[in-house]
Amino acid sequence: MGCPVENVIIRRAEFNECPELAKIKGEVWNTTYRGIYADEALDNYDIAKNTRIFEQIRNNSGIELVLSEVNGKIVGLMTCGNLYKPVEGFCQEVGLLYILKDYQRMGIGRRFLTAAAEIVRRNGHDRFLVSVNSRNQNAIRFYERMGGLEIPGDETQKRFCFDVSKE
Repeated sequence: MGCPVENVIIRRAEFNECPELAKIKGEVWNTTYRGIYADEALDNYDIAKNTRIFEQIRNNSGIELVLSEVNGKIVGLMTCGNLYKPVEGFCQEVGLLYILKDYQRMGIGRRFLTAAAEIVRRNGHDRFLVSVNSRNQNAIRFYERMGGLEIPGDETQKRFCFDVSKE
């Protein structure tokens, strides 16, 4: 288990940081989903395509693209806001939450979820949804430890509800 990092900055991503965020997502996918997704899909990860996706997210007023920095290095990213796909009873979600392997278990994920709670409350809501691949046991354990209440998902995804009305 890593040590908590003191000098973490969580902030809104700038448009020109989208290429770096696309690279980070690719690294996280490679270290997290090898053996879960087909090697071909991971080996053919398209940084340019994902850069464009992050640029679209950054320009979407209903979703915030947030990053984490440690000593000036971007080490993670999160999206929070409107749902990508409708889920009954929910208006807000953390759609992506990726942290480079060497920076996991250092409190950055907890800080991201704290930032998500602030964003969701600012958007006028009292809860948000997180969906996770049902084979990603590390993420599932993390969301459980963070107080997420598991709600019905499907065979490929587990879903967690976070209530931010009492914080």
